[in-house]
Amino acid sequence: MKNRWRTGDLVRAIPIARADLHQAISRDGYRPEYKQEPGKDRWHSWRDAVAIAAAQELRIIGYGPKVAFGLVQNHLSPFLRTKVEQPDDCADVLWLINQLNALIGEKHRCEFVRYADNDAIFIDLNQCACIVVNLGRIAHRILNDLQESEKSA
Repeated sequence: MKNRWRTGDLVRAIPIARADLHQAISRDGYRPEYKQEPGKDRWHSWRDAVAIAAAQELRIIGYGPKVAFGLVQNHLSPFLRTKVEQPDDCADVLWLINQLNALIGEKHRCEFVRYADNDAIFIDLNQCACIVVNLGRIAHRILNDLQESEKSA
């Protein structure tokens, strides 16, 4: 498996328009792992592929691009870059996103939980509803799609 992909590879593997991805990078605050060199194509790491796919999942359920990519940039990307060495390390990881009261200044609280198939995730009665993003499933799907596109090329 390659360690990085061009924007075109991601656009084919993740259902995202190229313009939406460029907007996320230029205006919505998302910063890929590798900086683009002037006059060269942008390269994306496997962490970027997982992060962008997760942002698209958030967009599908109704989050706007600024919020979705902001959550990814502020919470998911740091987690992937500091706690996850290999794509397989995403297996069994859930990203829990809690919406908080905007009056206290914090809009979202996020945590990452590793679980086994037999484990149940319990949400405390005092806790608000949360969005559950299955990072393991997203990583597996996207990286398989990228590998398939490598084989067919």
